[in-house]
Amino acid sequence: MNHDSTTQYEPLRQAVRHYVTEEVIPLEREHGLTWNIAPPKDLRRKVRLRAKELGLYAPEMPEAVGGAGLPFLGRCIMEMELHSHDTVFFEDVLGGGGGPTPILLAGTRAQQDRFLAPLMAGETTTCFALSEPDAGSDASNLRTRAVPAEGGFVVDGTKNIVSNGPQADFGIVFAMAMGADGPAGVTALLIDSTAPGYDNSRSHTCMGFTGFQGEIALIDVRVGADAVLGEVGRGFALAMDWINANRIRTAAMATGIARRALARSSAYAMQRRQFGAPIASFQAIQLKLAEMATELYAAESIVTRSAWMKDEGQDIRQVSAMTKLYASEMVNRHAYEAVQIHGGIGCLEETGIERIYRMVRILTILEGTSEMMRLTVADRLLKAAPR
Repeated sequence: MNHDSTTQYEPLRQAVRHYVTEEVIPLEREHGLTWNIAPPKDLRRKVRLRAKELGLYAPEMPEAVGGAGLPFLGRCIMEMELHSHDTVFFEDVLGGGGGPTPILLAGTRAQQDRFLAPLMAGETTTCFALSEPDAGSDASNLRTRAVPAEGGFVVDGTKNIVSNGPQADFGIVFAMAMGADGPAGVTALLIDSTAPGYDNSRSHTCMGFTGFQGEIALIDVRVGADAVLGEVGRGFALAMDWINANRIRTAAMATGIARRALARSSAYAMQRRQFGAPIASFQAIQLKLAEMATELYAAESIVTRSAWMKDEGQDIRQVSAMTKLYASEMVNRHAYEAVQIHGGIGCLEETGIERIYRMVRILTILEGTSEMMRLTVADRLLKAAPR
């Protein structure tokens, strides 16, 4: 990996910045949108369609399905830029958790025509419905069941804390197919949100992300055999491939937010005066800013390196865990220090600092808790150790 590997994406990074600052943020201000409620579906669609027009939407998807075929590294650089700005449309500019995903490339031509094509066009959104009340870190211990019936399946179960669940047009639902336990029984199903028995009406009030997560109740949902994504029993492998890549993307998100926290803290430190001088002149503040800048540089480096490794086809199971672990923990430290530098005003809603503090907390949990990331790293490390 060389310097040119990242600089070639500078025009795309600038394009993201221009779109977000000149069009997206003014749109949310025009409609008085806040983080207290998810933005309306029609406005989210408008942002997606414009992003698609600009060539920014789902850029890493293959050209054959309507993407730009951009390397994952380019996507992560765009992701870091996106999250260095504060917008409620963060899931719609590039196609986040509810947007196009490579997992759907495992679908048949008919499935891609029905589900992936409108997703790539920005017309619809989806959700990754894996987590359950009793299956978080133990993701293969699913209670949701897909029972064979009349040439298809009857699906029953509950999914919770599903990102974009309340607004998704269809779900990528993971269930245990009868006849096998553990990872071998997990099967991915594509289920339209209008299917009888599919209820995504309950929205979670989540710390920092109100309206973006929700519960999906599946009660006697009947689907045909053509709803299976890939093969029966291959759902866990599909999920882990998606999760490993998404850990790096989540780290890119954390890194972008850390940029925002540092930029605002530096600017405030230069403006805020105490004892007759800007607080930026005090060593205590300088040390905080220097530590934040150093950790940010390290996070940017590890994100770009890990994304490049994925593009090179290398095994990223260990590095994705390390990347997500470091970046998510780092941004939480940055959020704490940003509030500390701002003092009392940092706890006020209008500064945006307190929201950073609230929103980043979940980043050490989603896509695998920090504890699970450490165990993953240790497991891979010890398996490679000399005997």
